[in-house]
Amino acid sequence: MGRLRVVSVLAVRDMARRWRVMVALGMMVGLTVMMVTLLDGYVHSIDVRFRSAQPRLVVQQQSTVGEFAGSRIPASVGDDLRAMGLDPVGEVHAVTGTSGRDAVLIAGVDPARYQTLDPYHLVAGRHLRAGESHRTALLGSVLADRLGAGPGDTVSLRGRDAEVVGVFELGTYLDDAAVVPIADAQALLGWESDVSLFVVADDGTLHDGDVLPGGLVVASRGDIALVDEWGPLLDLLAAAVRLLAAGAVAVLMLALWRLAWLHRIDLGVLRLIGLSRQAVAAYFTVQAVVLVVVAAAVGAGAAWLVAPSLARTTLAVTTMPVVDGTVLWRAAAVGALVLAVALATSLVAVTRRSVGDLIERDD
Repeated sequence: MGRLRVVSVLAVRDMARRWRVMVALGMMVGLTVMMVTLLDGYVHSIDVRFRSAQPRLVVQQQSTVGEFAGSRIPASVGDDLRAMGLDPVGEVHAVTGTSGRDAVLIAGVDPARYQTLDPYHLVAGRHLRAGESHRTALLGSVLADRLGAGPGDTVSLRGRDAEVVGVFELGTYLDDAAVVPIADAQALLGWESDVSLFVVADDGTLHDGDVLPGGLVVASRGDIALVDEWGPLLDLLAAAVRLLAAGAVAVLMLALWRLAWLHRIDLGVLRLIGLSRQAVAAYFTVQAVVLVVVAAAVGAGAAWLVAPSLARTTLAVTTMPVVDGTVLWRAAAVGALVLAVALATSLVAVTRRSVGDLIERDD
């Protein structure tokens, strides 16, 4: 045990002596980890924000992006649902604006019931109240950051001013929305009593995929059809993550082999003075693990810092990599697997060489 400790100390001291080489190898590993993390963060953000299915159903217009925007159905559908023994809650979901840059997602809700349907976290201000004499809005955290608005400020929604009473965070696409009382949303859009959808309980009366009269369809609440349009892009990003992970194996194998080659004479001398192959392997392993762990941590940290600057808003929705605990754990798992494969390959190549091969100089 003492001999292994000495070998580890020697390995770390040698890394400090060759710090320029270590920095170059570390940058190669760190950049690869950063790109893998950012790409995985993009895929993860779409899954979290647009595939957050809840134990409720929505009745919406068929062949639209439904819960997100585009659906419009008459209030009389609510009477039909009540006749089936359901308790429907109408909502309005629409995108307004003159261009993709200033587009805003508006969610019209029942002030008395929306908190139980979407149990958000109130970041600042207060909740919506029923029966207020002036237009009020609750902004999602992403939209609030984009507009630079907070409680007490005034924002323009479809050309009409509304007072911001609070900012909330839900973790779904609604973080890009301005939530207003449903009557205000209907007045802004000129919809009279029409709604975008009805939220109903998943009690067995209706099922996901049911088709109702009048061109209506039942879907799981929170599972937005918009994601299906992005399927090819998401598949491409997922494939890119897998290819980069495979490339990371090659990059690490190259980095670790270069590290071993630089130390071949040191490794040979250690063998000559009587250290076992295990001790020699420990010398190399300590350097490889320190190099990869530090470089991977720097790469993942850089991805976490860079991610917010990659935010882009299209059709009222801001997309950016979400580098959270899930993504970081996945990156750590992939990194551990990559390190194990690359390290095992390099160790086999080094330990199988004879002492003569290790100490032979060719420069």
